[in-house]
Amino acid sequence: MQEVDAQYTAISYREAERVAKQIDSGLSKLGKIVTVELQGSLPLNVHLRRVSDVDMLVWPWGFYVFDTYGVAASGYSLSTSNAATEITSLRTQCCSVIRTSFHAAKVDDSGAKCITVSEGSLLREIDVVPSVVYKTATYQRTQSDVDRGVQIYDKKTQSLLINYPFKVRALINAKDGRTDGGGKKAIRLLKNMKEDSDISIALSSFNIMSLVYAMPDSSLAHLMYFQGKIVSSLQDWFFTLANDEAKLMNLDAVDGSRKIVQSAADVLAVKQMADELNTLVLRIAQELQPDIQTSFSLWRSKVENELVI
Repeated sequence: MQEVDAQYTAISYREAERVAKQIDSGLSKLGKIVTVELQGSLPLNVHLRRVSDVDMLVWPWGFYVFDTYGVAASGYSLSTSNAATEITSLRTQCCSVIRTSFHAAKVDDSGAKCITVSEGSLLREIDVVPSVVYKTATYQRTQSDVDRGVQIYDKKTQSLLINYPFKVRALINAKDGRTDGGGKKAIRLLKNMKEDSDISIALSSFNIMSLVYAMPDSSLAHLMYFQGKIVSSLQDWFFTLANDEAKLMNLDAVDGSRKIVQSAADVLAVKQMADELNTLVLRIAQELQPDIQTSFSLWRSKVENELVI
């Protein structure tokens, strides 16, 4: 549940900055001005050691897409280009700059949505995601950067995808603030459990964040030292969802862009995580009291009241 140590995190930011600076300066020499910004687990501080890579968005200043029905749309200029062409060109240029700047690094351009840079002098794996800014109707009304989206091009399906990384970050941070840090602790715990499980649990980081975001704030806000209550609250939440498929199917993703559950595999993954949480509660209770009776209510009570972190 706890944060990755400060030194490990600092190295992740340092390596990301190295790549970002080379992309920025390299593209500038080609006459293209871009913005480079981190997204995902690292800036949210829910990253894991040796598991989470560093995700980096890159988008051009000179091109954007927008909702034509937005209140500010009449003031925007229509481009003769399109998002797919712009992102594809940006990806090619980013790849060239990265290969020139990091001679010894492994540059993998085979991914559907990103360029993955690793090894050589880099101490972290970096995913570079070319994109364009999407000025939503909401953004046009509020002029808040949180309400912008980004379009990403999937070169394997040859389709454009819309993400709302700024909104996700703002909402998760707000949830964490309302729960005195309980929200992010719950996300880290679930991500660690997924990685440590003996079975493959097909829960993406985004779905894990969404499932935690959907929890009542009161289930996550507990005294700092009694973190066992977060474990038992997660167990209770996932047990409920595993046994109430209608409720699970109705949950929205954190950014409201879709339902969390998109397939039968998502339902199975939630049930698998529920089983993992049941097992975790039992194991913790037995560590606290090896001779504890076989009673789930006793196990939960033991974990809630005596697990101190």
